[in-house]
Amino acid sequence: MNTQTTEQAYLEEYIAIKLFKDNDRYKDDVYVAINGKNCVIKRGEWVKIKRKYALVLDQSEIQDTKAALLMQAEQNRFIGQSRGTE
Repeated sequence: MNTQTTEQAYLEEYIAIKLFKDNDRYKDDVYVAINGKNCVIKRGEWVKIKRKYALVLDQSEIQDTKAALLMQAEQNRFIGQSRGTE
């Protein structure tokens, strides 16, 4: 088995995940698409999805975290400039 075939098999493998659910912002199912292929993931239940979709969710969470940190840093910088401390 070559490297590309091994990687493809890894990404296509099914894994179990459970997405957080509440009655507010995190109540709807999650739609994930990769190159025209998609899946809808039900929140609040253990479901099996292909690893490639789980990796997209992981990357999305990482990007959200980085964006929040950047926004906080910029807000702090603006506040500092407004007060004349920067």
